[in-house]
Amino acid sequence: MPFPDSLKKYFSARDLTAGEYFVKEGETSKTIAFVESGFLMSYQIDHKGEEVATTFFTPDNFCGSFYSFYEQKPSFENIVALTKVSLQVIHFETLHDLFKDSFEANRYGRKMIEQVCIQKDIRISKMLKLDSKNRYLWFMESYPEILMQVPLKFIASYLGMSPETLSRVRREIIS
Repeated sequence: MPFPDSLKKYFSARDLTAGEYFVKEGETSKTIAFVESGFLMSYQIDHKGEEVATTFFTPDNFCGSFYSFYEQKPSFENIVALTKVSLQVIHFETLHDLFKDSFEANRYGRKMIEQVCIQKDIRISKMLKLDSKNRYLWFMESYPEILMQVPLKFIASYLGMSPETLSRVRREIIS
């Protein structure tokens, strides 16, 4: 969904380097951002202490710990830049004032949240209904730009499989 020029004045530019955090678990998120370039990943720490990728944020999409941002409660997740990232950031108070004052902003915000919800529903469905091979095929089709930019261990985690299983699946597909 294209970023409307009329809303840009409410956002501020922020760049992250690879490895820099946009959100840290336990902190309350005061901002969300539109990704202009680069890739970010959200992850949570599971009961074994391992990082589990939950979302990839790509250009022309919004990123943030949406639960933390909208509820103004501590985040469940970490969001880290996987590459150099350019963002347009908006603060909680600014966004809510904008929603009150602008029908265009309110409509755009609703569409953005709908997109986030739809993406999460699709991922849950794929994780529940597809085997490892078909989950990877779905990922290849849905996120081709990530395949060359993100370490395989994160892709494996996102798909609910070990890196070894992902390697086996990739070999099956190639042969």
